[in-house]
Amino acid sequence: MNSLRRDGAGAISEAQLAREEEGISRITWFGGMAVIVVTVATVLTLFVKAAEEPWHFALYTTLLAVPVAYVLFCNFVTRRMQMALFGRYRAQVSVQLMDLQELVYRDELTGLFNRRHFYDNMQMEVQKAHVSKQPLAILILDLDGLKLINDEYGHRAGDAVISNLGKVISRHTRAHDVPARLGGDEFGIVMPATDKRGAFALARRLWEDLEKTPVPLEDGREISVTVSIGLAGFPWGGESVEEMVQWADADMYANKVSRKLSRQPVPARGQDDTESYPRTWNEGD
Repeated sequence: MNSLRRDGAGAISEAQLAREEEGISRITWFGGMAVIVVTVATVLTLFVKAAEEPWHFALYTTLLAVPVAYVLFCNFVTRRMQMALFGRYRAQVSVQLMDLQELVYRDELTGLFNRRHFYDNMQMEVQKAHVSKQPLAILILDLDGLKLINDEYGHRAGDAVISNLGKVISRHTRAHDVPARLGGDEFGIVMPATDKRGAFALARRLWEDLEKTPVPLEDGREISVTVSIGLAGFPWGGESVEEMVQWADADMYANKVSRKLSRQPVPARGQDDTESYPRTWNEGD
């Protein structure tokens, strides 16, 4: 990485940092040498011509101490300046690294995390759940009919639908949840410290929000969209990342197929208030 310049922020590149450090050191060195040369020449002249009284020697010794004190002072000041410069540079690098992480882990269209961060975070949370015995839930969500939307309204409309879905997901997730776009029309949410009831409650809120909020298009038309949702969690829906994802995928596809077979939502047997989004199978299946 030859340069860490960032547009519009007045960032210092590595080359700039090196030039500033070199300039500070050069000024300090030349200034110190000049003072030393002048002082030593003056003191030697005085020694040769006027060193007759004892107090002369004390005066000359004091004069000789001036360059030494100056050099020590310059070194102190230079060190402080270099540390301040390094602090500024390190702060800028930290900000730039955070920006790079955002680029690496964020989906550009929705602003949510991407697939890589979703699985990295899920792996970490599963390990933590095994140690702490705290619940963990994940939600896998698939947008229904995106291809039909693209074919009928165009890809700009499809992008608008996906972007809107990202906003809806962001509205209903907590600060420590990890909402992500897994690719295309598939989304996921990692929900630490969330039990089965909490996961179903979030699924219900997402469904209701999408159902009552059509997506506006540029030409003034609106599109109503639906999603298929699958849930899994530790320990009730798997004990590893692979098991939980498989469980949630199966749950999601069962939801999608059941709604294709019957356009009217059919409540699950024994379903309680936490499962009021469209499903056709029992929570305990």
